[in-house]
Amino acid sequence: MAKNDDLFGGSAPSPKSGKGAAAPAKGAKPTGPVEYNAHSIEVLEGLEPVRRRPGMYIGGTDEAAMHHLFAEVLDNSMDEAVAGHATFISVTLEPDGWLTVIDNGRGIPVGMHPKVPGKTALEVVMTVLHAGGKFDSGAYQTSGGLHGVGVSVVNALSEKLEVEVAIDQQLYRQEFSRGLPLGKLQKLGKVQNRRGTRVRFRPDPQIFGPAAHWKPSRLFRMARSKAYLFGGVEIRWRCAPELIEPGSNIPAEAVLRFRAASRIISPARSRGRKSSPNSPSPARSSAKAGMARSNGRCPGSPPTTALSTLTAIRFQRPTAARMKRAFASRCYAG
Repeated sequence: MAKNDDLFGGSAPSPKSGKGAAAPAKGAKPTGPVEYNAHSIEVLEGLEPVRRRPGMYIGGTDEAAMHHLFAEVLDNSMDEAVAGHATFISVTLEPDGWLTVIDNGRGIPVGMHPKVPGKTALEVVMTVLHAGGKFDSGAYQTSGGLHGVGVSVVNALSEKLEVEVAIDQQLYRQEFSRGLPLGKLQKLGKVQNRRGTRVRFRPDPQIFGPAAHWKPSRLFRMARSKAYLFGGVEIRWRCAPELIEPGSNIPAEAVLRFRAASRIISPARSRGRKSSPNSPSPARSSAKAGMARSNGRCPGSPPTTALSTLTAIRFQRPTAARMKRAFASRCYAG
């Protein structure tokens, strides 16, 4: 075997020089060592880094990553509901792959942004990374998702995305394609009995592949989990029947709603409060609330009684009577 210094055992071809060397093809990338200098440093602007490296934001380009787009849009609507500004969320899957999420919250602001001349707040939210109202503005006490990143990433990785906002009895609309606005924000006119945000989008096949498609079962489970974790929020599910696999227990239409957990008074707030002997303990009240919730839960959802009872027992107030019984049981144990 010929002796060489290659780590992997292959001999490196010696570069040709002189008159016999073949000229490189026009437009071809250089095959030799490339000089590393200031020109090698790229500056990606806007949503270009999301499309170049989607795995940095949603974990990849597979099926799970594509469904994470839905999670980001749903989280924005859930934040409005948890903050007390929305009472329902609507999720609709259409036959041609369009997915729509609607809430009746406050709506994305549509005024001109003070720090970005010539752009509305809605366009900034949809096209600029790390732009949102969940950092320290006080607009949200609690929030989920990728703060200031989520919906702009969805916009960047969507073949097309439409946003409608109903605010102050006026309807606004703007369309985007692969992160770029297709036009200015349109004011469509006056509307009655409508408010909130409507986001309708379709994932980009250039990112996720031409065969990528939504799975109704996965979307339904994600929506049901959100409804279960945030009791009291109503999620209206609707899916085109032809998209549901035969034999699947996924409904074409459903209303997902779970009762909110009963209020449990913390020991610090209950000090000095007189309780009658007939008043039920927090554990019993929460257990009864859990039993009532379990009667209306969706098929396949986890039972709510265990969670409610455990939560109540954990925060059970150590009254004097309970302490006496515990002390007596230890004394007479031997």
